[in-house]
Amino acid sequence: MLTPTAVCVELQNEDAYETGEYRIYRNDEPIGSGNKNVFSLHDLKPGTEYTLRVEYTTPRNAPGTTPSAPEGKPCRTEQVTFSTPQLREVIYTPAGFGEEWDDTAGLQRAIDSLREDEFLTLRGTFHVTALFLRDNLFLHIPKGSSLLGETDRTKFPILRADEEHNGIVLGTWEGRADDSFASILTGIGVRNVCIYGDGVIDCRAGQSDWWVDHRTKRIARRPKGIFLHTCQNVTLEGVTVCNTPSWNQHPFYSQNLKYLNLTLLNPPDSPTTDGLDPESCDNVLIAGCRISVGDDCIAIKSGKIEFARKYQTPLSNITIRNCLCERGHAGVTIGSENSGGVNRVCVTQCIFRGTDRGLRIKSQRGRGNLAVIDAITFRKIRMEDVKSPFVINAFYKAGNDEDDWRFERSKQPVTELTPRFLDFTFADVVCENVSFGVGFFLGLPESVLRKVHLKNIVISYKPGAEPGQMAMTAWKETFCHEGFVCENLEELLLENVIFRNPPAEKYLLRNVHKITEE
Repeated sequence: MLTPTAVCVELQNEDAYETGEYRIYRNDEPIGSGNKNVFSLHDLKPGTEYTLRVEYTTPRNAPGTTPSAPEGKPCRTEQVTFSTPQLREVIYTPAGFGEEWDDTAGLQRAIDSLREDEFLTLRGTFHVTALFLRDNLFLHIPKGSSLLGETDRTKFPILRADEEHNGIVLGTWEGRADDSFASILTGIGVRNVCIYGDGVIDCRAGQSDWWVDHRTKRIARRPKGIFLHTCQNVTLEGVTVCNTPSWNQHPFYSQNLKYLNLTLLNPPDSPTTDGLDPESCDNVLIAGCRISVGDDCIAIKSGKIEFARKYQTPLSNITIRNCLCERGHAGVTIGSENSGGVNRVCVTQCIFRGTDRGLRIKSQRGRGNLAVIDAITFRKIRMEDVKSPFVINAFYKAGNDEDDWRFERSKQPVTELTPRFLDFTFADVVCENVSFGVGFFLGLPESVLRKVHLKNIVISYKPGAEPGQMAMTAWKETFCHEGFVCENLEELLLENVIFRNPPAEKYLLRNVHKITEE
């Protein structure tokens, strides 16, 4: 990824998030070192050619690589030459004095008046409510600069549930139409946008009442950190986005998106503050991001039943690669709002550290027969202190769900409200210090999971772990050091699954048709 003053680079290897130590040279000048598979160089000059060289000082983590090199000599070298775009820099500085000076109007004018041969650099600290993006925009937030979010909800514009843009409702909340506040950066139908730099977007939700009584709608629903509605060709690179009132990033019915080398941070106890939630989008790349939040780190969605019937738009073609997910409820989740369907998802070369669950698929009755989840691949993942690495839960019960027919454990009639679950593959995964259990696979008795395939999985259990819920269900069963808890499953295929220490019980089964071990 190239901008007028930065480049984002992804190294090509088989390692998860990190690789061996390397040194970085720009035009033969040493400028630093690192070990991340995705990194950025900032402070480049527009319209300039550069040669970037990476010299590895230690071998890669992957097996079969070169042994340690002699001191002072690289193991191997990679090099690329590129030119930054020739655009003129427009610098915007704070118009007033003090943290509470509202820069929204001035910044919006600067964004709107920018010519297509210019890019906008923000230098300083800016207090804003909601800024609206425009077509053909490079917005540069460099190191030391920041956007600070308004804490008074009455000052935010509202995206209405009864208004549409590009045929899609504007106001949305958790997979349904609802009035919602605009976000600190909001894109509505824009194209060719890049927001980049190593500055900070701090929504300051903890200094407001956004997280207090969070399920109650007050005027409108809580804003996201950055909201993209029916946008195309948008890239976010390098910035830190933190303390968001609800989801950190929410791309909605958008296409051709890149989230590169971002840092997305929310406190671990902040309610429903997911990291990155693409909803009914197509062609999304999430690479090199560090995410540590109060809910799911990455949650892949396609709305609830009303959206699915009206728009019939699944989420498709998403790649998540070289990311670090910490502390959240799960590393990568599909659902629970998946009524439009989810297909062609690849998660690879990631680290999940200290999350409640690792790879999590959650749904429930009522999501509808368009909620087909298929062509899902998870591979080359390292999980550290993840309580339940693999979860597929067709009886997912959220905290605000009422007890009703959706959670009856007995078989129900198949209707147009019944979701379907096809094939899932988890391969080349190391699970260290598992607490509750390795796999929890729970289908519906009337719509069983077709096949779960685990290949090349290495498992160790955490000493002294306390029991807990592997998945969120109405009956809240707890487990400790279990192997595979399966119910309403057609086939479980285990291929080269290795336990470093023995499980309490390898299998806890109910209505499972076939288990194959190879």
